Amino acid sequence: MSPPHPDPSSRPPQPMQDDASQVGYYDTDELVQQRDESSDMLSQIEPLSDESLQALGRLARYKPPFDTYPVPAGRAAVLVALFGSRTGKNLNVLLSTRSKTLRTFPGHVALPGGKMEAGDMNLEATARREAFEEVGLPYNTEKIRYLTTLPPYLARNLLLVTPVVVFVIDYSLKPELNADEVDTVFSFPLSGFLSDTGSDPSLTNAVPKDVVTGQKPYHTYADYEWFGSAPSRFHSFETNHKPVTGLTAGILIQVAEIAYGRKPAFGKEAPGEKSREELFQAASQDPRWKVARAQPSIDDTPPSGKL
Repeated sequence: MSPPHPDPSSRPPQPMQDDASQVGYYDTDELVQQRDESSDMLSQIEPLSDESLQALGRLARYKPPFDTYPVPAGRAAVLVALFGSRTGKNLNVLLSTRSKTLRTFPGHVALPGGKMEAGDMNLEATARREAFEEVGLPYNTEKIRYLTTLPPYLARNLLLVTPVVVFVIDYSLKPELNADEVDTVFSFPLSGFLSDTGSDPSLTNAVPKDVVTGQKPYHTYADYEWFGSAPSRFHSFETNHKPVTGLTAGILIQVAEIAYGRKPAFGKEAPGEKSREELFQAASQDPRWKVARAQPSIDDTPPSGKL
């Protein structure tokens, strides 16, 4: 059972706010201070390559935009947990496959996450609580250090989903799966979400052989109309498990862009695709918007189904 009031020490304790200006937003001075502390600790981890250390530095320097969206109803968060590969050359991300017995989205690949609850002081607390409940990642913020928060995404069921990015410093941590929610956990190279083919050396052991040889495509996408207007692009990436698709793929593309300071080798957006703010505005006028505030879980599939 998770603690009733998680208290991530990397954020100052505060009660649930009614004002969106104080939820999911972090003071610039705090980010600078935290970045200095993180750099000292990260510099002591010899296995990490220079590229990986630079990627973590870019994430720690990323300033999340001011969060102006309604809270807490209809808010959710996912934890993007990064850690070094065995060789130290790559940064990997922790992913899970949802239990096949779940009523919603069984078997899908996902990031740990879920809806904000009354005991969550902010969206980081939501992401950490869900990761603890699903895969046993502890609340310890010295072993799992906060890096940054990304702007929220719109899930198919109209929940606003905020990605919280952390770095797992303690290599001794072992996942403890909640079998009711999670079937398996696996890792995948973060840089792979910028690649268009499976021939990238970092993907050799992360994707099937027919993907590495080019017999099967590694990356595909489809454009769907959302709210009867401009299309939105949804991506899919093959793995040795199930594909990473939809919302999860979109989040990891953006995390990889920030971390490695480059654009993906493919078109990320559909021609004429709405900005995230325009999409939120259109969604808020949809009759399903109020219904979405009561949704129990995140729907990360494209509007017309799985890719």
